[in-house]
Amino acid sequence: MSQSSSKEALRKEMRRRRNDLTLTQIHEQTRKCFDNLIELPEFQKSEWIYSYMAIGSEVDTIDLICDFIRMGKKVAVPKVEDDEIAFYEIQSIKDCRPGEFGILEPASYKAPADDPGLILLPGLAFDERGNRLGYGGGYYDKFLRSHADYPCAALAYEIQILNNLPHEEHDKPVDYIITPERIINCRR
Repeated sequence: MSQSSSKEALRKEMRRRRNDLTLTQIHEQTRKCFDNLIELPEFQKSEWIYSYMAIGSEVDTIDLICDFIRMGKKVAVPKVEDDEIAFYEIQSIKDCRPGEFGILEPASYKAPADDPGLILLPGLAFDERGNRLGYGGGYYDKFLRSHADYPCAALAYEIQILNNLPHEEHDKPVDYIITPERIINCRR
C-alpha cells in the first residue's frame, strides 16, 4: 500500500472514530481542552490567537473563540484564498459567514493579521512527536512554513493520538497537543 493510500485509509478511520462521539461528549471534551489550553504558557503570553473554525466533530473552537475574546485575546480566523489560507481578525463569531467547504470565514476583512501569536490547528490524528495527519489540502502546512516562529498547538481528543503517524520531510510538527486529559509537549 502506498503512503498516499495508507494516509487516506487512516483519514477515513480517524473520521469514523471522531464522528462516533456524541454532541455531549464533544461539548464536555472541548471544555476540558479549553481548561488545559489556558494553562499553556504560550497561550497565557500570546496577545493573538490564530484559531481554526471547527466543523463537524472537531474540538469545537466556536465556543472557545468566544471565550478567548471575552478574555481580551485578539482572535484571527482563516480564510481560503486561492490555494492558501490567510488569517483575519474578528471581534465576534457574528463576523463570520460560511465560505469554502462550508467552513465559517471572516465576512469582511482588511489586511491579514500577522502579529506573533499562538496558532491552533485542526487535524484528524497526531502522534506524541507532533506529527499531524490533516485533511490533505496542505493549507496549514503552507501557513506554518511562513510562520515557523509562531508556536502551534493542536486541539484533539485522546482517540486521535496514535503511536506513530506517517509523515514527510516537509511536514512541520506541532509544538503541543492539547487534549481533554493532558498537554503533550512535542518540543522535547
